[in-house]
Amino acid sequence: MATKNLALSQLSGEKTYTEIVFKQVWGKVEAYQSAHPQQKIFLMAFGDTTQPLPPTVVRALVDAANRLGDREAYTGYEDVTGNPELRQAICTNYYQKKLSIELEPSEVFISDGAQSALVNIQELFDLDNRVAVQNPTYPSFVEGTLLAGRPLINLPCHENNNFVPKLPSEKVDLIYLCFPNNPTGVVATRKQLQAFVDYARSHQAVIIFDAVYSEFITLPNIPRSIYEVEGAKECAIEIGSFSKMANFTGLRVGWCIIPDALTIKGTVPGELNHLWGIRHSIKFWGTANVAQHGAIAVLSELGQSECQKVVSYYLQNAGLLREGLEATGLKCFGGINSPFVWVKAPQGLSSWQFFDKMLQFSGIVGVPGCVFGSSGEGFLRLSALGQREDINIAIENLRCIPLKYEK
Repeated sequence: MATKNLALSQLSGEKTYTEIVFKQVWGKVEAYQSAHPQQKIFLMAFGDTTQPLPPTVVRALVDAANRLGDREAYTGYEDVTGNPELRQAICTNYYQKKLSIELEPSEVFISDGAQSALVNIQELFDLDNRVAVQNPTYPSFVEGTLLAGRPLINLPCHENNNFVPKLPSEKVDLIYLCFPNNPTGVVATRKQLQAFVDYARSHQAVIIFDAVYSEFITLPNIPRSIYEVEGAKECAIEIGSFSKMANFTGLRVGWCIIPDALTIKGTVPGELNHLWGIRHSIKFWGTANVAQHGAIAVLSELGQSECQKVVSYYLQNAGLLREGLEATGLKCFGGINSPFVWVKAPQGLSSWQFFDKMLQFSGIVGVPGCVFGSSGEGFLRLSALGQREDINIAIENLRCIPLKYEK
C-alpha cells in the first residue's frame, strides 16, 4: 500500500515560504487593493529582477538559438555537469581573475539556478547529519532540511551581533551560511568567516556557502567567496548564481563548487566531488544549452562590464530606499552590500503589524521578518530589485508614515 511522504505533508498548509508569500502576503495586498483601488502598490517583497538582460547576453542567446535552428550547427545534450566552456570561464574569469582563487573546471557543476543545488546538496550526506542554519535565514535551507528529515539547529542572528551568528554551541555536521545575507543584507568579515572555517575543519563539518549576492559587495576586505578564507577548500561547498548579477531569474543558471580537497569522515580527496557527479547524473540532466551560452557571455570582459552596471543600478536603488527610510526615523540594515534592506519595526510592532502599516501608509509591500525565522520577528525585508521610478515614488510616500502608531 502506497503511503504519503509525511515530511512533505507536514510542510503543507501555508508553512513554506512560497505559500506564505503568495497566499498570506499577496492575499493582504489584494484585499487592500480591492478596498483602495486608487492606491499605488510598490512590490518590494520578491527577490525577482526587473532590468533587461545585458546586450552581450542577448546576442549570445540569439546566436545560440539560431545555431539550434541550423541542421549543421545543431547540438543536443550538453555535458551533464555543464558546458565545458562555461565551467572554465567560471574558474578563470570569475574566481581566478576577480578573486585570485584557483579552481579546476572539474570542481564546478552547473545547475538551474542556485536553489536546487542549495537544497539538494544535502543528499551528499547521511540522514543523521545535524544541520545548522542562521536564524533569520533564506527559508529553503530550513524547508529542505525538514523535508529530508535531518535534525535542525538554529544559529540566532540578532541586531546586537549585526546578524552574524556565533559558532554552534552543540555538535553540527552541516552549516548553511549566506553572505551577503538574505534577508538581512549584512556581510561577514574575513575574521568571522575564518572562525566558521576553523570550526568546520576541527569538527569535520561542512559549510554550505550561499554566495548568490557576492557581486553586490562594495566594502573593501569583505570576502566574496568562502574560498578567500584559509582552509575553506577543505571544508566548504560554495553555490553561486547568475540570477541577480545578470538578471537571469528566468533563464536559471547557477553553479556549485565541490573542491577535490573537501573531505569528511571516511572519504578521500575528490570522493565527494565524484559522488556529487553521480547524483547529478541520476537526478539532473543538465541546464538548458541556450541559457548556458548566455552565461558564458556574462563572464566575457564586456559581459561583466554590462552586468556591473546592472548590479550598480540595484545598489543605487537600495541606497535610495534605505536613505528614505532612515529619513523617517526608521532603523535599517543592509542596502549597502546587498539589494535587500532590513527594516526594524518602530514602537515594538510585530513584523505583520509593521507590514500592514507600511502597506496602509505608503503602499510598500515587503516580507515580514518572522517569515525568515523567529529571530526575524520585529523586522521587514524590502527588495530594491525594482524599477528606479517606483523606488523614487515610494520614497516620497514614506513621508506619510507616522512613527508613533496606535497599538
